[in-house]
Amino acid sequence: MTFQANKPDLKRYAVQSAVAFAVLTFVIILDLVTKFVVVNASIEAGMPENGSYWHLATVIEGFFLITYVQNTGAAWSLGGGNDVFMVVVIIVTFIAIAAFLFLLFFPDKRKNMFFLVSLALITGGAAGNLIDRVSLGYVRDFLDFYPFGYNFPVFNVADMGLVVGVIMMIVCILVYFFRSEKRDEKNGGAADDGGDGV
Repeated sequence: MTFQANKPDLKRYAVQSAVAFAVLTFVIILDLVTKFVVVNASIEAGMPENGSYWHLATVIEGFFLITYVQNTGAAWSLGGGNDVFMVVVIIVTFIAIAAFLFLLFFPDKRKNMFFLVSLALITGGAAGNLIDRVSLGYVRDFLDFYPFGYNFPVFNVADMGLVVGVIMMIVCILVYFFRSEKRDEKNGGAADDGGDGV
């Protein structure tokens, strides 16, 4: 009964699904292509084919470098070298991606485009790094920033998709709760006005 009440019209669902699929696919393809380009450019510049680290280029001196790194751990190299931990990470990532795909494509008129794009970015980012972990045993990172002199952990396009998606998701949640509180206050005020008139 609830499903029927929240079922979107076919045209809206088709548009939302197409946009979500496009964002998801774009993140995965861009992530894999940029990794491929950086790895091959590093090898051509002199890095051994099985090399795990190579400074390829300086984009902005002292701030932004292209540095190829093999990350054998989770985020920020957490758990690197621990096979059991990484197996758990892979399993959890598989489950998370399946859950996000279900949320992404489940027909529900309450979902807006901003929410769907955030889900697609998170799913695409998780999938991009999962492909690396399963096929190579490590994640290829190369975006190397030094904000205010701090050596920030090297990351990749998939990580960017994850972070931007999570930020957008937080915004969605905050806006939802803010609107819910406003609606409750309005309804409560209307009820109080009605009570005074009796």
